[in-house]
Amino acid sequence: MHCDNWFVLGAGSMGCLWAASLASIGITPRLIVRAGGDQQRVALRLTVAGQTQQFSVEAVCARLINAPVDRLIVCTKARDTLAALHSIEPFLSDNCHILLLQNGMGSQEMVAKMFSNHTVWAASSTDGAYLMAPFHVCHAGLGETWIGPLTGTVTDGFDELLDNFRLTVRYHADIEQKLWEKLAVNCCINGLTALFDCRNGELLDGDVKQSWLDKLVDETALVLQGMGLPATSLHDRVYGVCQITADNISSTCQDARLGRATELPFINGFLIDKAAALTIPVPHHRTLMAQLEAAGIH
Repeated sequence: MHCDNWFVLGAGSMGCLWAASLASIGITPRLIVRAGGDQQRVALRLTVAGQTQQFSVEAVCARLINAPVDRLIVCTKARDTLAALHSIEPFLSDNCHILLLQNGMGSQEMVAKMFSNHTVWAASSTDGAYLMAPFHVCHAGLGETWIGPLTGTVTDGFDELLDNFRLTVRYHADIEQKLWEKLAVNCCINGLTALFDCRNGELLDGDVKQSWLDKLVDETALVLQGMGLPATSLHDRVYGVCQITADNISSTCQDARLGRATELPFINGFLIDKAAALTIPVPHHRTLMAQLEAAGIH
């Protein structure tokens, strides 16, 4: 499979992290960037624990792709995923495997439906990364990534990621459950940190923030139960994430600070829609979204 053409769509923190991680095992992907200049080789740098490695990769915009896309890792924002995929659709090979690394839920289902002629995979990742400069990513939080197919019953397609890869990647037969597990935690933490403009650990303040956090956990657990998913450990998982990542600023809070559109429609918004379909009231999630909207955070 090393002779296949690997591409990474999106040059943000996760796109650069995955492109550099592939390059580190000898699979040099092409990095698909937003429309701009000509195809060029860039110095892709990866910093971990103060040590930096550099890799030479091709950065290319969609219109200049000149090879079939056999393996595609999609690292765009959820709201941008469909448009980004449509821009490179003519270059997808017949046996292309697409791996989606979006936050939240909803975009994966849309891609699986729109690109049903290809094998679509989804991933749930707890790795933390941020850009120190364009094409220079810091792998700040070592986590794990679960991957599994959304279409078909295949169990291969990304075998190179499962063994001797610098990121911890595992296969999961029911990837939707893993997506829900991450979504549930993010529903309780991300929007709240954006509203209070705070770090994750500050939600455990023993006061207003923590009280609201507890209510969001309770409502989220009810939705999980309504879908037949395990929910009894959600409180411990949310508190554990807040403690382990106490100094972290959530991606939603970072987007809010920069005035960028967030992925909340695919996080709390998705949960609210599911709750409505199950006729489960989630008033605190609705209030959170309303207050974020009033604050200009979308």
